[in-house]
Amino acid sequence: MDNGVVSGTSRGLKIFVSAVFMFSLVGCGGLGLLPHESKVSSNSFQSYEQVQAAYADVTPGNTRLTDLPKLGFDTATTPNVEILSYLGVIERFMPRNTMSYDRLAPQVQACIEAQDRCSAFVFHPQHVETRRTGNFFLDLLGFERRTVDSGWAAEVVLLMQDGRVAYKLMSGRPRIDEMHDQISPLGPLQDIGNSVTKTASRFF
Repeated sequence: MDNGVVSGTSRGLKIFVSAVFMFSLVGCGGLGLLPHESKVSSNSFQSYEQVQAAYADVTPGNTRLTDLPKLGFDTATTPNVEILSYLGVIERFMPRNTMSYDRLAPQVQACIEAQDRCSAFVFHPQHVETRRTGNFFLDLLGFERRTVDSGWAAEVVLLMQDGRVAYKLMSGRPRIDEMHDQISPLGPLQDIGNSVTKTASRFF
């Protein structure tokens, strides 16, 4: 083999190894360079416990529509609030007839029977942080991408009849802590291979 070729190949390998070593060192220090995303859907609540406390202060039969903003459930300023008509209430509490009408709570039945005087507000307060962690070099080249979700999320349903809360319901996830690993053994070649396969499938 030609000495020039051997020398060039050796020099190329040294550069590649040096680059791998450098990016590996950057791995931990480069975590701040990885993507980060926040999902915040409430201006009133900073924690799941605050949502629970506000929910406890809602008293069916007594709490008026005008009282809700003071408790943090403001339909005018809270993002992503669902407003349901009585038909939406039926779909919400009896999805695709999976529950019979007589099994609904009496307050829900009375609200549905009131028809146009019945509505519901569905609040989705949440604070979820999505962070990419792991080795910066492996993430950059697409070999391994690790995503961590943390935070909390809740759903509060307030059934309204004649301007008062008739029924309430709350569910949620007080502590979200999930890790997702996406491993591509071929790194950047993985996407190229998938693209070629998709393109070829169009012709055959």
